[in-house]
Amino acid sequence: MNTGPTVVYPTTSPGITGMTGGSGKLAPNMALQNGRYVIEKVLGEGGMGTAALARDTRVANKRVVVKELITDSSDPTKLSEDVDNFNREVATLASLNHPSIPDVTDSFQEGSRYFMIQEYVPGENLEAYIDRLQKPLPEREVLTYALQVLDIIDYLAQQNPPIIHRDIKPANIIIGASNKKAHLVDFGIARADVNKYAKRKQTSALGTQGYAPPEQYSGNADTRSDLYALAATMHHLLTNRDPRNYPPFNFPDARTLNPQLSVETEKMLKKALTIDASKRYQSVGEMRKDIQDILRKNYNMGRNTMPQRGTATQGGQASRPAAKQPVTPPPVTPPPVQPVSPPKKESHWVRNSLLLLVVLGVILFAIIGVPRLFPAKQGASPGTTPTAITQTEPTANATPTPGEKNVLGVETVDGQLIGISDGSTAFDLNRPSGPDKKAAAEKLKAGDVNSAQSLWRAALGKDSSDAEVLINLENQRVLDSGKPYVTIVVGTMLTGAADNIQAGRDQLQGAYVAQKEFNQNNGARLGGKLVRLLIANGGDSDRFVPQVANQIVELAKNDPTVVGVMGWPYSAHAQAAIRVLGKAQVPMITGTASSDDLTGVSPYFFRVAPSNQEQAKVAAKYAKSKMNAKNVVVFQDPANTYSRSLAESFMQEFRQEGGTILGPVSYTLKDETSISQALDDALQLSPAPDMIYFAGYSDDVSVLLKDLPEKPNTQNLQILGGDALYNLGGYPANNSGFNRLRFTAFAYPDEWDVLGHGSQKPSFYKDYPDAFDPNRRHQGSPYGFTRPAFNVVLGYDAMLALLSACENATKGGTNTLTPEVVKDALTQITGTKAIQGASGQISFGADGNPLEKPIVMLRVNERGQIQMESQLGSGKLLVGE
Repeated sequence: MNTGPTVVYPTTSPGITGMTGGSGKLAPNMALQNGRYVIEKVLGEGGMGTAALARDTRVANKRVVVKELITDSSDPTKLSEDVDNFNREVATLASLNHPSIPDVTDSFQEGSRYFMIQEYVPGENLEAYIDRLQKPLPEREVLTYALQVLDIIDYLAQQNPPIIHRDIKPANIIIGASNKKAHLVDFGIARADVNKYAKRKQTSALGTQGYAPPEQYSGNADTRSDLYALAATMHHLLTNRDPRNYPPFNFPDARTLNPQLSVETEKMLKKALTIDASKRYQSVGEMRKDIQDILRKNYNMGRNTMPQRGTATQGGQASRPAAKQPVTPPPVTPPPVQPVSPPKKESHWVRNSLLLLVVLGVILFAIIGVPRLFPAKQGASPGTTPTAITQTEPTANATPTPGEKNVLGVETVDGQLIGISDGSTAFDLNRPSGPDKKAAAEKLKAGDVNSAQSLWRAALGKDSSDAEVLINLENQRVLDSGKPYVTIVVGTMLTGAADNIQAGRDQLQGAYVAQKEFNQNNGARLGGKLVRLLIANGGDSDRFVPQVANQIVELAKNDPTVVGVMGWPYSAHAQAAIRVLGKAQVPMITGTASSDDLTGVSPYFFRVAPSNQEQAKVAAKYAKSKMNAKNVVVFQDPANTYSRSLAESFMQEFRQEGGTILGPVSYTLKDETSISQALDDALQLSPAPDMIYFAGYSDDVSVLLKDLPEKPNTQNLQILGGDALYNLGGYPANNSGFNRLRFTAFAYPDEWDVLGHGSQKPSFYKDYPDAFDPNRRHQGSPYGFTRPAFNVVLGYDAMLALLSACENATKGGTNTLTPEVVKDALTQITGTKAIQGASGQISFGADGNPLEKPIVMLRVNERGQIQMESQLGSGKLLVGE
């Protein structure tokens, strides 16, 4: 696996520091915490701190970063302040939950030494990147990174109280080697924007000269200060002019240094770098919009090809209108503009003297001159605009559990309904049953349960395959029974792109069949407890999922019936969810998420689907032995966890089979232009590819199927891919190139018959058509009514495993089911205690991955029909065989 350049973590900022107690510096092979953390190498070292790469021997030698606080101060007061600063950084990072902010996993003291353990982000920081290139970075690349950092700043601003990073600069932005996204590090001087820190503002929050805005030196930083620092960073990256080598607050027009830049980007930077904070961008949303407009106009980047709005949030709260800004600092007269010349390094004494003079001047001006010249302004600055997410009033929980806080609710985010519903919000509206579902939701919200039930039944008359409706009706039956019940939250995708919605529909169908089976005979399998399902929609972007996962955590805290989560179908969504749920110790099981990044991600994570590594082994052998492929070009989106890990695993396995890998060529998910360009690039490779391996999703591979017939000498070029190509909702009707496809899958509706075990089919295959086509109105065994899609089968198996864990715990004498009890019961579904699923054996390893799970090979015949090869690619269909 290509991990990219190793990042050097900054260590010299005030507050990221530690202390030596005479016991030596961090060094390779040094062990901490009784041997748990073993140092591999020092990443960065400065006068006040050290960061080192280490192995966590308790978690499969996972790499982590060890940060040690160092101070040579003998002053007890200064020593105490250093320790307080360090502890505050630990507390700040531990409270945050954003995929682009490294997690803190541990902190401890050994003697007089203080340590923090942080998630390791392999990659390269932007300062090292531009120093290596020795030229400006491409405009599109910098603008894309800026959007990603804006997302982090927005998230920090949403905290209560808001958090200001105060030291945004190229060295503190790491571009991840795996996902190629910007990560923000070094929170040593980050502060919550509250008055309790006022006494220390002047001395410990100055930031880095050249990037920090003038108001930060007088202690008046707010979110606009982070926006200034980001703009200063962008100016550096776009011009290769290091602002630390020049007088502060002095930025020549960017196009005078780099004429290739667009006028719009120069104008945006000029506004963002205005000395007077009241004339800059007043919110993240305002700056984000201008950057998105530039990308859309100059680079034809639509919404699906640029970072999306709507960040991870705490407690299920969406972005809210920008809070009132602190008193606006006065304009500061900048030093005279210096003639533009090539960047050059200045001596430390010159730089330090300049910084000292500027800081003293600004502070004196703020203390003496400001009160007389500029009366304080109260409230928000004029022109403050709300942040990107539109917040609506949360819907009421129509049927709360006694004693439960009303934490269910849905918000509109980028036009999608995001949140958890008990039926009082309908998510999946673009289908025949949609109008009746929406009306039923309004009735339930108003407390009119009978009318809601009548409307749900009317919706089923129009679309009997709608599992959302069936779950709502079954939940109401559970509540009306007066019997005890357990609650499972189904994390899914019911809004946005068509292929995502189809995957979400399939998942709900599988979950509903399992719910009905366990609710038979008055819940006898759970000792008289019934099963209620709540639907949590994360939409079609994984960026919305942390918000919903936090909402689930709050729900679990307040509703003792909640014992676990089943979901999400896609790997990126599942990864975003488990980061939140795992910390809160809420177990989660997914049916289809297969990224290798999820292996061992949390002791609370389980999956029915094999990893990409496992399906890549089957695909590589099939490509070599059945398709006679020799030179395979691999398509991947390196920013998507599923696509990247599948591509890497296939390349590794195919090479081991003796084949040659061409490329890989990169594309962007849901960006037709980039996919078509990748195809052109692939067809120009030498030697010419005799097969394409497409690591991605069905709607994206459809672009290749459309384009290939127009390319010369490609009539026999076949496409092989992974399980995500078996999502029929992503293919247009009458796709003439459909028969080029072959792909691995983790289930197939005729699997039992093909393998000669038709008489041993689990009850699922009878219960499915009974649930979704009870009157057999649909002829020809169509998907969704009498024939389950593979996502349905795996969704059923995931819910079956979760409820079987509840069943096993109940039979073992447990009277009260809790998330921890259910997690422990899931770990025991292994070996001789494996269970029989509809897709094959269900048994979990220590890393949460399934053991010997069947993988099938599917191909499309000349008539456009999907067929299964006669033998399993790997795994066991029957328990005990």
